[in-house]
Amino acid sequence: MDNVIKQHSKEYGETPLVIAQVPGTCTLLGSYADACRGWSLVGSDSSVLYVAVSYRDDQLVRLTNATLNDRKRFSLGNIKFRKEDRWGNYIKGVVAILANEGVSFSGLNITVEGNLLYADNQMVSTACSLGTCLALDALLGLNMSLTSQIRISYQACTTFNNEPCKISDLLTMLNAQKGKVLFFDLQHVTYKELGFPFTNANEEHVAIIVDSKISPNAMREEINSKRRAIERAFTKLKELKSGGFLRDFPENELTARVVPLDEEARHICEYVLMESHLANDAASLLNAKDALLYGKLMNRVQAGLRDLLEVTCPEVDWLTKRASELNGCLGSVQISNGFSGNIMVLLSKQALTSYISRLEDYEHIFGFHPRWYVYEGSEAARVVFPEHR
Repeated sequence: MDNVIKQHSKEYGETPLVIAQVPGTCTLLGSYADACRGWSLVGSDSSVLYVAVSYRDDQLVRLTNATLNDRKRFSLGNIKFRKEDRWGNYIKGVVAILANEGVSFSGLNITVEGNLLYADNQMVSTACSLGTCLALDALLGLNMSLTSQIRISYQACTTFNNEPCKISDLLTMLNAQKGKVLFFDLQHVTYKELGFPFTNANEEHVAIIVDSKISPNAMREEINSKRRAIERAFTKLKELKSGGFLRDFPENELTARVVPLDEEARHICEYVLMESHLANDAASLLNAKDALLYGKLMNRVQAGLRDLLEVTCPEVDWLTKRASELNGCLGSVQISNGFSGNIMVLLSKQALTSYISRLEDYEHIFGFHPRWYVYEGSEAARVVFPEHR
């Protein structure tokens, strides 16, 4: 937080009146389960975004991205989406929606800062929208309900910016706790809070996140293309289902080729339904703190990502294969946290040193210096300055 205060003061010559902090999210399992309205496990991640706000005495809103060293501005009398404003549109969208709902504004100075700004557009859009919403709520004394905060942030992403946004991400950001994950039923948009037992506090096993450090754009276009293919496949599958929930479509009818789908669509639907059901199974394994079975489940999901959905890359395949070869490593899987090529590895604490030493070989082969950390989760989105808010 000290850095965003420093950057805001440097840019505008004044201390911010309000600062909101938003964590990134990490979908451990069920990254694509929204396609069938299935189940997913989502926690907060270590990445963070700060939104700092103060007043101006005119009708301009000036925006500073202290992390990317970029600046934007717009007039309160003419709030429009402009493609060239890129990240600035995420903030602009919240102001536009509040203004349309009758909120009165004076000019604003806004600074965004944090490593979350290096994430993909969907994560940055979601976090910026929520952070701006929380900061303006506190600054203007709007006393928004949780439902209103989610609605406004969601509309800023989807309606104003035409960016995808998951309600589950917003709910996770607002309800995050260290050592906890949320288990979502996406059909009913409900969730349960679960303890995540494989943190540093566990005496035997620990889950780490390994960032392969591949280029941020290396997998994003491929995954975006795959998401469009998933949408097409499930649109077709929905037409073939007579009733009930889409997530309950019999997987044996896919594997037996009973339904008339092309091979790509069949593989996509087969994977997404399997992933969703495994996320559902995983919830009980977390409750039971069953590291062995949870690790096997991670491996099944990773095999599906590689062989059915085909959204891995050589770097990720190398990292997961080296994990599978190591005695004491129980499982590894590619996770969705807004950054390309991140995996979770579940292993014994005794095996941790051995796996980390293998990352030196990875750097020699691929030329990237990987980063790793123990997955612990982080605190919920909130106003952190002034502290009493």
